[in-house]
This record gives sequence, C-alpha cells and structure tokens, in this order.
Amino acid sequence: MSYTFGLSVLGARGSMPVNGKNFMIYGGATSCYRILAGNEEIYLDAGNGILNANIESATRITILLTHMHLDHIIGLPFFVALGQANRRVDIFAKDRSGLTVQEALDRLISPPFWPLKIGQYPADITFNELPNKNFSIGAVDVDTMEGNHPLGSTIYRLTYHGKSIVYATDFEHDPEACDSLIHFAKDCDLLLYDAQYKDNEYEKYRGYGHSTPQFGFEVGSKANAKKILFVHHAPQRTDEELFVMEKEFSSHDDKVMFAKDGDEILL
Repeated sequence: MSYTFGLSVLGARGSMPVNGKNFMIYGGATSCYRILAGNEEIYLDAGNGILNANIESATRITILLTHMHLDHIIGLPFFVALGQANRRVDIFAKDRSGLTVQEALDRLISPPFWPLKIGQYPADITFNELPNKNFSIGAVDVDTMEGNHPLGSTIYRLTYHGKSIVYATDFEHDPEACDSLIHFAKDCDLLLYDAQYKDNEYEKYRGYGHSTPQFGFEVGSKANAKKILFVHHAPQRTDEELFVMEKEFSSHDDKVMFAKDGDEILL
C-alpha cells in the first residue's frame, strides 16, 4: 500500500461560486478538497469545486460533508464517480434539522429541481450518519467535533500514518469554540480554517458563522499546527485582495497560506 497522504484544493470559495478575471488565481469554485491517503480517496465537501476532481481508477471514494448549506453540496450531482456503475461511493454527514443525510440531499437534488436523486445514480452509493465516536476509512482515522455555525457544521480530523489534517470551515470564533478547536487540532500537520472576513468586516457579519485570518492564525499557533491554510474566501474577495492578505500573513510566518485552486499539499 502507498503511504502517500496529500490534499488538493478543488474549490475554496465560500457562500456562492464566482467567476471572471478577478477570480482566476484563488478560484471561484465552492468548498471541495480531495485527500489521497494510500488507496483511499476522500473528498471534504462537495461544492462545485468537485467538478475539478480527477478520480483514481482503483481507489475507494468517500465524501465527508460538513453540513448541507448549498455551497457545500451544489457540485454533488456533477461528481463524475456517481456515474460509474462499478464504483462505490460512501457519503457521510451528520443528521440535522430532523433529516437523515439522504433525506436532506433529496430535498434539493430531486425533481422538479433535478432529474435524479443522488441514490438513483449508477454508482453503488451509501448514505451514512456520522457515528458519535471515532471511525476509520481504511487506514485513515476520522475524528469529529461540532463547529460553531448556524444549524451546525462538522469539523473533521483525518489521521494517516501519524500525519493529520483538520478541516474547520464554516466556523465562527468565540472563546469556548476556539478553545475546543485548539484542543481538537493540537499538533496537526495541516489546519484548514475558515477566514471569510477581514477584521474590519467581521462586526457587520457577526453571527453568520465565519471567522477571520487573524483568529485562524491565533488558533493554529496555539494548536501548534505545522501549516495553516485559509479557506472559504468571501465571494467578492478578488485575487488582488487575497494576494495582499496572504503576503501580510506570510511575512510574519511562512506556515500560513491562502488556498488557491489547484494547490497540492503533500504531508
């Protein structure tokens, strides 16, 4: 078995997709990150960035959804693996708002809004409620905690042969939530952190369920994360603005990055 463990950025935009000349570098596709861990191919969320997926021929595919807000699931009907009759795809998410994973997806992805439900695609698809304890995807250990976001969101920690990735998108900082995340992310190799707002914007959007790079840097530093990748860029944030923000943070610490479409990080 290969011990390769890496993450690819397929989409890092928050809230809604955008396009145009001002969004060519950091990208306009919404949340989707592909993890390759030996023979496991794991997708964190299924925003329209999942259209950029180049799936392997002999891997097992798992999709871990943080929550069911549109920007995190809108790409699922277009995921190429769902059209492969010989392919198994496991979808995990927490049951929320009184709906199972399948029921929630069927609310959006079904006639008359879409020709098929996800369960009617040719692939062998299973819908799974996240267990209340750690579980494994092959040799990948998965741990979860609840994030601070309207209607809830799941934060994931994936560990493979001693290396770990923490995915903390759609997370709004407050003292208690940050303390929990610092403990959860302790000594991780890569922390993906929601940094949708600038400090001077945050008060206007307090309660929307998102955070800032400054809080992300503090959380990552206290957790001793080896790398910090800021994600869930605001829809209106241009490449020029993100470049300036990234330059400011990277000048203080080279472990900080702002996610760009196509980034690949090998752990």
